[in-house]
Amino acid sequence: MDPVRTAILLLHPLAALALIWVFLNQRRWRHQSTLLRGDERESALADHQASGDKAMAYVVAVIALAFAAHVARASLEGLNPTTYLVPGHFHGWAGLLGLLFMTTLWRMGRKTRDLKSEGKPFARSKELHGRISDAMVMLVAIHAFLGFLYFLKIV
Repeated sequence: MDPVRTAILLLHPLAALALIWVFLNQRRWRHQSTLLRGDERESALADHQASGDKAMAYVVAVIALAFAAHVARASLEGLNPTTYLVPGHFHGWAGLLGLLFMTTLWRMGRKTRDLKSEGKPFARSKELHGRISDAMVMLVAIHAFLGFLYFLKIV
């Protein structure tokens, strides 16, 4: 195996591991929100919202990195750069599904924030935001495992 090709292919999984860490830290808010009160809670909520915005940007970057790695892989193999762009495996399609879930999660978080700041009922939106997050944990675990298997296949 060519070390350059391997290094390029490892960029996405390493960035994804960092993203998983960010996501799991975001989920700590569900526990923290029940323990904190007053200014401390407001500060933690502001941090949670800012981290959510960053996490969304990181998701887009990690997916773009996956596509870039596949373009580089095809180029190194002397193939058309678009050869590997369309996912031919569940891991790739699950990544795009994850982007859809993450976008929905992010939008629900922003909607909850906006409803709360407008003084409107936000409990349903908040609950849905949490449930989407719960589903995302399962999707992330499955996606990471499939990614590991896929990496072993192409290396």
